Amino acid sequence: MTTERELKDTAKAAHDTLSAAYYAKTPVEQAASKAKFDLEHGQIWDGLDAELITGGYKQVPVLPRDLKAEIDELRAEITEMRKNA
Repeated sequence: MTTERELKDTAKAAHDTLSAAYYAKTPVEQAASKAKFDLEHGQIWDGLDAELITGGYKQVPVLPRDLKAEIDELRAEITEMRKNA
């Protein structure tokens, strides 16, 4: 099983290689390949997050609760219970 450190080191190496290749280009070449660089850069770190979650090193982020919607639902339930009481 790959350790957390190995996963992070692999992602960092991929990032460093990608960055070195991008910044070695002329400004015109950089401008032409900026979208591709941004996409690949994001994929490296998104991939690392997925691998860390799969490996059990990181928890899946919990979405914030929509408290207003929950309150509205509870109020509707209470109103319905009062009607049926």
